[in-house]
Amino acid sequence: MNIVQENIDTLNAVLKVQLKPEDYRPQVDEAIKKYKKKASMPGFRPGHVPENLIRKMYGKSVLADELNKIVADSVDKFIVENNLQVLGNPLPKAENDIDINWDQPTDFEFSFDMALAPEVHLTLPPAHSFLTYDIQVDEKTIDEEIDKLARRYGNYTSPEVTDIDSSVYGTFREVDANGELVENGHSNQAFMMITKVADEATRNKFVGVKNGDAIIFNPVTAIRVEEEVKYLLGIKEGNIQDYSKDYSFTIERINRVEKAEFNQAFFDQVYGENVVSDLAGFREKVRSEIAQGYGYEADNALRHEMEDVLLKESNLNLPDEFLKRWLKHSNEKITDEQLAKEYHQYARDLKWKLIENKIYGDQNMQLTKEEIESYARNMIIDQYLRYGQAHMLDEEKLKELTERYLKNQESVQRVVESLSGRKVFEYLNQIVSKDVKNVSHDEFVEIMSRHHHHH
Repeated sequence: MNIVQENIDTLNAVLKVQLKPEDYRPQVDEAIKKYKKKASMPGFRPGHVPENLIRKMYGKSVLADELNKIVADSVDKFIVENNLQVLGNPLPKAENDIDINWDQPTDFEFSFDMALAPEVHLTLPPAHSFLTYDIQVDEKTIDEEIDKLARRYGNYTSPEVTDIDSSVYGTFREVDANGELVENGHSNQAFMMITKVADEATRNKFVGVKNGDAIIFNPVTAIRVEEEVKYLLGIKEGNIQDYSKDYSFTIERINRVEKAEFNQAFFDQVYGENVVSDLAGFREKVRSEIAQGYGYEADNALRHEMEDVLLKESNLNLPDEFLKRWLKHSNEKITDEQLAKEYHQYARDLKWKLIENKIYGDQNMQLTKEEIESYARNMIIDQYLRYGQAHMLDEEKLKELTERYLKNQESVQRVVESLSGRKVFEYLNQIVSKDVKNVSHDEFVEIMSRHHHHH
């Protein structure tokens, strides 16, 4: 066997695997013997079919299978042994579709297009001062968050008449200009929170009504949030403007949440037993969590700006044509339109991953088993907190869930990627120059909105 790498340029190469009969014949003979042991054919006892018949019936497919295995293993081994930094996987060239002649075994050559990762050159720290944000937590935001928690942990009731804080379940039915039901018109059943109706006049129609009452309105113009409208009308695909018409919504159930009382039972339910003992401590705990969330948002903004600057300075090029072919080869469902729309973001993410790996390696960063387990553990705790189920998570259950999660290799890989990315960010965060700006959360959101619009 002989493997030859022919470089086309710094990013593209062709890998040629050359096989002689002695390279594949032993594997083919062994496979034929295995077929013979389990083969069944009229006129012969199972396992006693003559080998020449086995070869005649299955020889070509066996040869093809064994050649594929040998070539795939050889390509993988060549890449590892030569420490090649490749992007995606080598793709077979069209000339590999050869006509195999079993009667005259011969030499074979298989060719593969291969993409090589570009070399990453960085000067750290970059000659750039980064603007970071200290997002202030205001009292109104704390009040709103406490109100949400009181509702989340409150008791559900079923009043006879709605008020502004009610949610209603019912059926949407399309109506015409006269308010008459459209025959075979669009319909859907859904829950709706009255407070999510943005149009004030329409929202007021839902206050003071009871089961069986019907309200006629246009969900698209009254709700104004696309995802909410899609849920309410059961729209799986298409433009919601196609559904901008009047519907009759008949109320079939009324729900209301009675807010939880601010007592020790409520504090324990939200944050765990005896973590908070009074309303002042509860309020401070809420403030710290909001501040932590704002800190994550500010860090993400800083991370994104770091990426922009380092991507520009590294000026990486990718084998774009190969990668587009590889993406389509890897995912047959992706369309040319999707590829054209999404490739830019994919290429940006890939370039950043190359930069991230470069920094991680140059700084001799490492991950320990304890770090991986701790990350998975905290992720599970966060999920339970987010859904208000922290009280259901004891130490034994947490350990069981963490072990189960880390048994999945894909889960481990996601954790490793997240942790390595975090380590790189923490390193860059320590070495870059920064200017701090105090802003409200609304100001921060507006700044980020302009930034994303620019991108």
